[in-house]
Amino acid sequence: MSRGLGRWSLFQAAGATLALAWVIVLIAFAYAATSVQSDVKGVVAAVFALGIAAACFMYAWREPGP
Repeated sequence: MSRGLGRWSLFQAAGATLALAWVIVLIAFAYAATSVQSDVKGVVAAVFALGIAAACFMYAWREPGP
């Protein structure tokens, strides 16, 4: 596993780590949405968290420059 991570740049590894953290937050939001009655604030927060997680994934998996 360390060989694979060694090929990543520091910024890509940080982006992937942040993306994983945001996915965990999104899963927590999904669990909370199914276990209690949701309101507008919770749905808006989940949508914003999804956007941040998507941005982290896109940054982590972008094609490296020349």
